[in-house]
Amino acid sequence: MQDYHEHSAFWKHSLEEGLKEDGWPWDWTARGSVRQGQIKARVVAKSSGIWVGQALASAVTKIVGQPLIRETLPDGSPVSAGSIVAQWEGPAHWVLALERPALNLAAFASGIATQTSRLVDIVRSSGMKNPPRVTCTRKTLPGYRDLSIASVIAGGGHPHRVSLSGGVLIKENHIASAGGIIAAVRGARAVAPHGLRVEIEVRNLVELSQALDAGVEAVLLDNFTPALVTDAIRAISLHQNSKVIVEVSGGISESNIKAYVQEGVHVISVGSLTHSVKPLDLSLLVQGA
Repeated sequence: MQDYHEHSAFWKHSLEEGLKEDGWPWDWTARGSVRQGQIKARVVAKSSGIWVGQALASAVTKIVGQPLIRETLPDGSPVSAGSIVAQWEGPAHWVLALERPALNLAAFASGIATQTSRLVDIVRSSGMKNPPRVTCTRKTLPGYRDLSIASVIAGGGHPHRVSLSGGVLIKENHIASAGGIIAAVRGARAVAPHGLRVEIEVRNLVELSQALDAGVEAVLLDNFTPALVTDAIRAISLHQNSKVIVEVSGGISESNIKAYVQEGVHVISVGSLTHSVKPLDLSLLVQGA
């Protein structure tokens, strides 16, 4: 995680965009009320969760030209209400200008990591020797995918496809456009790099049977109930193509994920990890405030 973030330009770019949006050079409040010189501040968590924001230190240094964030917890650190996650020290105008964009980014990233950690803990509590991996999906805001995926990883989860080129996933619209499952699979195999697995989304047991007959390497059981997942796993075990990777997805949340932790399920993908996240509550407090 540290290496991933340290070599990413995302944090710096987003902070610069935040400064532009705020029109920070014309911050009349700070110009009129802030004393000159250095100030110290701390970033405090106001709720429990998983912290992500270590890369802010290097990103801020590149913008300011000097270290501003002097100490920060490592990404993936558990925090509780009242935990100090970072210590800032530097010119007052820079601390106040960067406060909001920095905390917004860290709160968003930490919120993703926090929710991921909750789901991963539920899955691991099943006691399975090899429990399914929890993954995000491509349901991310444009321009924020790198941050979202890195935050999922910090929470103990895994990425899905990082981009369309990262895998072959045939979904219902591909099937409809191709004229059927067999045609869609053949078409994808004809153009995709040989090293990529072919995965296909199925909506029922009939489509599952067709996908297995087509020789795909992975199947995505879309919006299956836990009972239907059990039936699907049984059908797969009886098929000659029984070694497929099984992914389940659709409407899975903290309240029902435990029912999908079944032998034979390898991946549980959850779109809400990145599209319905509750940010971690953070505050920056100037020393003495």
